[in-house]
Amino acid sequence: MQAILETLGFDPRVLLLNMIAFIVLFLVLRRFLFRPLARVMEQRAREVAEGLDAAQQHKQALAKANEERARVLAEAREEGRAHVRQAVQEADQTRARLLEEAREEAQRVRERGREAVELERQQALVEMRRSVVDLALLAASRAVVQRLDERAHRQAVEAFVAGLEQQA
Repeated sequence: MQAILETLGFDPRVLLLNMIAFIVLFLVLRRFLFRPLARVMEQRAREVAEGLDAAQQHKQALAKANEERARVLAEAREEGRAHVRQAVQEADQTRARLLEEAREEAQRVRERGREAVELERQQALVEMRRSVVDLALLAASRAVVQRLDERAHRQAVEAFVAGLEQQA
């Protein structure tokens, strides 16, 4: 084997020293570089995992907040609709009440109008009766003053009525 190494240009002592140096270097690197580097990598991996967990928690919290926001919006919309329905119902009730009051007032006005018309009619009847009585008395007084036969009496009444028609 030594002959092969020499043909290849390898010195076995240099090779041995290189192997010892490599092992020492490996042990030193393992102690001072690989272990701290592995610890840093593990710590970084933990930080990344914690960051991912925190991001997942934030994502869940955001989802819950969005659900809560949607629920609150739905409740607010429903409450708004309820207020609108109540306002419409109150407006309908107020309208119905006002219409009923207006009908009652119109009925009272009609009744007062009927009463006024009836009163005026009664007054007109009384006035007409007075006029008829006055006319009858006047006709009777003239008939008594003029004792006439039936034909003359009729002519006197007709003349009196014609005179009344001309005055009116």
